[in-house]
Amino acid sequence: MGNKSFLTKRQVMVLRLRQSGLTQDEIARRIKTTRANVSLIEKRARENIDRSRETLKEWESIVSPVRIAIKKGTDVMKIPEIVFSEADKSGIHVKSNSLDLITRVKKEKGTIIGNRTLEDDMEIDITDTGEVSIL
Repeated sequence: MGNKSFLTKRQVMVLRLRQSGLTQDEIARRIKTTRANVSLIEKRARENIDRSRETLKEWESIVSPVRIAIKKGTDVMKIPEIVFSEADKSGIHVKSNSLDLITRVKKEKGTIIGNRTLEDDMEIDITDTGEVSIL
């Protein structure tokens, strides 16, 4: 991992131990450090993972041939129709179905949805392989 990952060897070890079900106290005893240090290692590892995810999302946005601006006031139920229409114009087959798209919009943008309509503008990217990113 080390050189190719944004995670240190220690972060990987702590995350693996946490994933196996150990508590921070148990990990601290095992690696001979404090629980506070384990907590800090885990926190920084998760921050690195989050930044990596955001970097990948940004990259996908850069290389996505389709960006759709969805305007405030749009009915959430119409979003899949808009997405499929724009993808079709570019000859792209979207890998999600209508229900998946609506579910993702509600999950990722639920704070801007009221009474089934968008209360703010949003954007959606579609990659050339049909992956959808909700921005």
